[in-house]
Amino acid sequence: MLDVTKETFDKEVLSSKLPVLVDFWAPWCDPCRIVGPVLDKLSSEYTNKLKCTKLNVDDNQEISAKFDVRGIPCMIVFSEGKELDRIIGAYPEETLRRKIDLILAKA
Repeated sequence: MLDVTKETFDKEVLSSKLPVLVDFWAPWCDPCRIVGPVLDKLSSEYTNKLKCTKLNVDDNQEISAKFDVRGIPCMIVFSEGKELDRIIGAYPEETLRRKIDLILAKA
């Protein structure tokens, strides 16, 4: 998964031709560390359908605040520069896949 920062967020997320999932996370967050490997696996499965990225909330507080991220893990899917939907919390792989599929159906 691609790490995005305040410097690369607009280019990699908001200007992307593909829908983009942004995993808002922090190194100290145990549920985030559980979700990370699952998203790594899913990102390879969704090649050419969904771009998967992650953003460290501690290092990029301005972006977290801009999108009203109040708890992590929080995954926001953007399409054409706008928020399409969000997934809040840690879920098993099958549940995440189902939620992502439902969101992509709206894109």
